Amino acid sequence: MTGPATATVTLLFTDVEGSTRLLRQLRGAYGEVLAEHQRLLRESLERHGGQEVDTQGDSFFVAFTRATDAVLAAVDAQRALATHVWPEGAELRVRMGLHTGSAMVRDNRFVGMAVHRAARICTAGHGGQILLSETTRNLLEDEEEEVPSVALRDLGPQTLKDFDRPVRLYQAVVPGLASEFPPLRTADRPADHGPAARAPGGRLTRKLLGGRRAVAVATITLALTVAIVAFVTSRSGSSPTTVAANGVGIVDAGKLVAAGRISGSPSDAASGAGSVWITSTDDQTVARVDPDTGEVRETIKAGSGASGIAADEHGVWVANSLDGNLTRIDPKTNTAVDTIDVGAGPVAVALGQGSVWVANRDDQTLWRLDDRTGEVTKQIPVGPGPRAVTVDRRAVWVADEVRNALYRIDPRENSVIDVVNVGTGPSAVAVGFGSVWVANNLDGTVSRVDPGRDVVTDTISVGDGPRALTVGPDGVWVSNEFDGTLRMIDPKTNAVTRTVDVGEQPAGVAAVGSKIVVAVRAAGTVHRGGTLTGALSIPRFPSIDPIDYAAVHGTLLTNDGLVAFRQTGGVDGSQLVPDLAVALPTPTDGGRTYTFRVRPGIRYSNGQVVRAKDFRRAFERLFLNTRDPIFYGAILGAEPCIANANKEWRTLTKRLGRTKGARAYFAKVRCDLTHGIVTDEASRTVTFHLRVPNPTFLYQLAVPITAAVPAETSTRDSGARPLPATGPYMVSRFSPRKELVLVRNPNFHEWSKAARPDGYPDRIITKLVPSPAKAVGEVERSRADIALEGVPPELQHEVETQYASLVHVNPIRAVTYLFLNTRVPPFDDLRVRRAVNYAVDRRAGIRVSARGVGADPTCQILPPDFPGYKPFCPFARGNTWQQPDLARGRRLVAASGTRGDLVTIWIPHNHKQEGPFTAALFRSLGYRVKLKYVSDDVYYANQPTPGPLDPARHAQAGPFSWFADYPAGSNYMATFFACDAPSNWSHFCDRLIDQQIRRAASLETTDPYLANQIWARVDREIVNQAPVVPLFTLKNLDIVSSRVGNYQYNPQWGVLVDQLWVK
Repeated sequence: MTGPATATVTLLFTDVEGSTRLLRQLRGAYGEVLAEHQRLLRESLERHGGQEVDTQGDSFFVAFTRATDAVLAAVDAQRALATHVWPEGAELRVRMGLHTGSAMVRDNRFVGMAVHRAARICTAGHGGQILLSETTRNLLEDEEEEVPSVALRDLGPQTLKDFDRPVRLYQAVVPGLASEFPPLRTADRPADHGPAARAPGGRLTRKLLGGRRAVAVATITLALTVAIVAFVTSRSGSSPTTVAANGVGIVDAGKLVAAGRISGSPSDAASGAGSVWITSTDDQTVARVDPDTGEVRETIKAGSGASGIAADEHGVWVANSLDGNLTRIDPKTNTAVDTIDVGAGPVAVALGQGSVWVANRDDQTLWRLDDRTGEVTKQIPVGPGPRAVTVDRRAVWVADEVRNALYRIDPRENSVIDVVNVGTGPSAVAVGFGSVWVANNLDGTVSRVDPGRDVVTDTISVGDGPRALTVGPDGVWVSNEFDGTLRMIDPKTNAVTRTVDVGEQPAGVAAVGSKIVVAVRAAGTVHRGGTLTGALSIPRFPSIDPIDYAAVHGTLLTNDGLVAFRQTGGVDGSQLVPDLAVALPTPTDGGRTYTFRVRPGIRYSNGQVVRAKDFRRAFERLFLNTRDPIFYGAILGAEPCIANANKEWRTLTKRLGRTKGARAYFAKVRCDLTHGIVTDEASRTVTFHLRVPNPTFLYQLAVPITAAVPAETSTRDSGARPLPATGPYMVSRFSPRKELVLVRNPNFHEWSKAARPDGYPDRIITKLVPSPAKAVGEVERSRADIALEGVPPELQHEVETQYASLVHVNPIRAVTYLFLNTRVPPFDDLRVRRAVNYAVDRRAGIRVSARGVGADPTCQILPPDFPGYKPFCPFARGNTWQQPDLARGRRLVAASGTRGDLVTIWIPHNHKQEGPFTAALFRSLGYRVKLKYVSDDVYYANQPTPGPLDPARHAQAGPFSWFADYPAGSNYMATFFACDAPSNWSHFCDRLIDQQIRRAASLETTDPYLANQIWARVDREIVNQAPVVPLFTLKNLDIVSSRVGNYQYNPQWGVLVDQLWVK
């Protein structure tokens, strides 16, 4: 039998001295200091052939094949650290320990007494000190190469912690570096022993200038292909002091006692069946973790956006927030045994009262399932933003992050019976010590609620970004995702009495007996730096002005508006948060007035302060350049502004020609929004006055085309000229057919980790290539890190089979349709429209479409897992489309008497692959067919236009796709099917349906549950009227390079490019 690999290696451990003191001194700058420390160390270690085995917090574990290289690396590193200028006069000192011995790779661990001894040697030292074992010192003399200008001081025999026999230690004495240190922190000299004194054993050995011939030393090539699960030791005894990024920590008696690593970036945690279960949203997995050691026992595949989780001895239930379903795992077999469709955006799950309770964020419901069969037994309407759920003996409690409330639900009546107002952005809820506890993520508090009276009895400040809660035997534990801490609230005093610095970004927590298990995401400080390269097809970047929606890949990284979608992966990315505004306002004046206060002290990249009037300028420029209201026509002054802009544009371009007319237009035209957007610089307020209420106005303000620009900015689209940036990046260079280069904005500071976290790469380069396929090729050939438009259908099989480990698949809130003009023959006949819906082979459409990667057939207007979506398909035997019914379609066409008519199908450039497919569809029904190929500019231009949106063109049919701008049913129904819809391709108008659209839109803020019920009914009625042929919903297939980490998929914007790491 072959045993584990064994070899003689020199091991180096390093550790920052006084890291907690530094953190308190530097606060926000500590992350940059830690990252710079790691950069300096890595440069020195790599220069001398060191193999980085593991990094945890501010510690390194490195292996060398030669002792000389290890000492040279340590000396170089200390010199680099000593000469570096640290901010705020800080002094960063690193202790280092080296030992040579035999080590083994066994059970995914780098183990052996040599590892323990090297770590204990490091622990014994002080910042700035390099300690060597006698074994390493002897090997230095045996090796031939010199270690210039380095002497060794004999410190005598020392007893290391957990070792009975003393070991002689030596200190490297390096000219220009500190050489006098306090006594070593060994077992016989604890760290608090006596005043500082000269180290014992002052005898200096001769300089290391070579020596005897080298003795035979076995070496090993340290290309370790296994992951080191955790440090086998740490700075203080056998317990770790921080948890590694994407790891798990075990806390007992208020101390971190064990740590491990998991695959992917962890999210939520639950305990049950003798284990802790941790979801990974980005990896779509669940890890089963040993609660004593932190080791992963099993990793199980779940669904897209795996987040909320609950467990007991019978089953583990996982909420897949982007798939709209639950995964049920059998803890006996560690396998997924069932997938159950629930509501839209399931984010949290709890067990109790013989049921599984699922909070669905996007359809504002709480679903109740039988915990044995998984059968849905009740759907309970709750408020606009359910985020967390827990159960006790008498009630079910749901936290609402939008309404900032806690709902009490009677499990007998299955209804909300009370509402308790809590803090801002509640993200977690737990029951224990006779109370209900709510973590308020956006205001740094925990609310304690008395369940007897349903009132808040105390509000406790706990830290920055409380994310998760669990109840332990001695208190309530809360993880703070933005300050790297785990804190315990003593229920007797309502005060924080214990704080554990776990490092990085704590996420889910779970209690197992006396232990608290915390899942830790990567905060990314150690990953800051480097250049990330993306590849994008050229037509996507005609301009880098924020008003150009096609520039969104850049604008999202450089500019900001008043509000934003939360910059995180999973369904949490649908949450609205304040960005350049201090808070989200409550509308007044019957929903027609919104007042924002602008954050103070925010500067553009050119040094200018962001002012209130800058936001009005953004809308003026938007209206004058697009001459279209987009979403914002209700702002007072917008309609006359746009009407005048269109009049002047037509007049001037007709008289002077397009080029001269455009120049004259921008020199002459003005837009007066002073009554619709009122600004006050003294109070830093921006007040929007609307003609009519607009319940989705806050969502619409999160679209980046309304980003602030200095009030003096020219009206005209800036094209390739960059405008001042507020975000973490600014444009360094833009060549419209070559590349976009972003660099760090020197005036950026992180004002909101939720809305605008700092980015990780120092530079982001977007290479402009001829096509999406070329972009994928750039990644495959390691010339880019991500294909920014995803993988096109023709490369799907190649990518999924050859690069499976680099692929991420996620649903998109988008649908592809074929419009049928209800005002012109033959589609003014409902029988014909329904015939096309029966006859179409939706899977064939997927196969030919340029947007068909991972797509699923659909009969509906709304995409799955979207507010208002309920499965329905009148063109199939059940609620799910299975296959075409051509015979039925032909019978309907025959009954209409239109067989043989000519049908002209308009095909835009971005849907050209669907041309032959649609032609074959209509021919199969007996129609003569003509395909009319046009440019995208012609096809998608708004009225008046030569394209199909112009009623005068009598365009009969054509394909289009819609990607949701924000998660609200009105973004589909009011955009395409209202009688006055701005993009009414089908020229459809049903007065009864129109009334329902207006009613549902008016309820989206005040009663989102009822609004979604109406949207579901509108969806059904429009599908029955068949003004379009819904073909398929879409998915996104991303491919990233092997050097990229921290992939996060935001449901609104896709992959968060600035949150990717470059390894």
